[in-house]
Amino acid sequence: MEVLLGAKNKSEYIYTLAEAHAIDLIAKTIAKCEIQVFALNRETKKIEESKNDLYWTLNIQPNLYESGTKFIYKLVTKLLSEKKALVIINQDYKNDLLLYVADDFDMNDSILYGKIFTNIKIADDDGNIIPLRKKYNSENAMYFSIKNTKLDLASSSFKDNMSKLVNSAVKGFLKTNNPKWRLKFPGTQPKIFDEKTKKPVSYDDYKQKMTEGLIGDDEAIVLLSDAFDITNLNKDNFDSKAVSSLESIIKQVGDTVSRDWNIPLDIFYGSKTEKSTGTNDFITFGVDPHFKILEDGFNLGLVGKRDFLKGEYISFNKFNICHKDILESANGIDKLTADGFSRNEINKLLGLPRIDEPWADEHNLTKNYGKVKGGVKEDG
Repeated sequence: MEVLLGAKNKSEYIYTLAEAHAIDLIAKTIAKCEIQVFALNRETKKIEESKNDLYWTLNIQPNLYESGTKFIYKLVTKLLSEKKALVIINQDYKNDLLLYVADDFDMNDSILYGKIFTNIKIADDDGNIIPLRKKYNSENAMYFSIKNTKLDLASSSFKDNMSKLVNSAVKGFLKTNNPKWRLKFPGTQPKIFDEKTKKPVSYDDYKQKMTEGLIGDDEAIVLLSDAFDITNLNKDNFDSKAVSSLESIIKQVGDTVSRDWNIPLDIFYGSKTEKSTGTNDFITFGVDPHFKILEDGFNLGLVGKRDFLKGEYISFNKFNICHKDILESANGIDKLTADGFSRNEINKLLGLPRIDEPWADEHNLTKNYGKVKGGVKEDG
């Protein structure tokens, strides 16, 4: 019924609704993840996970009007819906990085010498827009693209074909279930007078008034003369098959969109059960590829070749995508402890705060492991 009463282009409405749901699922999943920064510790001379200024920018405050989560959600939504996205890298008066997702931009057609971005516009949720006069390139912008011409053509062809089926099903439903009325009056037609003006009313005007009352959206009382009889010809002919046909087509659209975005059906429709492996499949095939695209862009634009080759990098922490109940994870925690994981390493996997005690960083291997030489186990 929502489709029947929805947009004028019902097939486009259905497909857009399904695709928007798929994009929202992926964007929310990525946006909830912590972005880790691994940098050189100048004291230990080792590459270590660091909560430095770049970590703050990516996770907490990329700019002056967005949070880190909102920034990533906007970036992913823009990339998935428009197949391209641009992040502007600016600096404030304190030389801190400011990152903005461009709402609109132009770029040149250069291939060998890199892209130059112009006519950039940045907007907030309230509709305020700032045009940027400055030209940007790979030195101060990060460009992301997932454009696939063949896939786009296939999606467009699918929408065109489904459009015919949807329109046919809707017309069939409306034709079958719209009320048809029979107005019966005697051969000798008595005059009908308007109650207010006391003037005669033509039969065409009388029929028009009754029609508006019978099929209008608002509640109404229809005044019917004793000389007339009105009957609904198809009041008992509701065609449930027409509804089922429309529902089947709508589900076919949803199923196709979920497959296009590599989202298992139980995740897409919210029908996941405890034994379902849909979450793992969704993360592996529907989300992981986009993680890699974002990580490549961040490492290119924010870390750079020199520091990246020294071991510094940016990565999304994917371990906390799924909610973990600490009680349900008790057996797993015990096994990780026995395999040498420290308490703080386990806390990080569970999303729990770090324990600032020496024992929480100790590694204890309790399993009977040992070195093997020539197929004979040595005591460990």
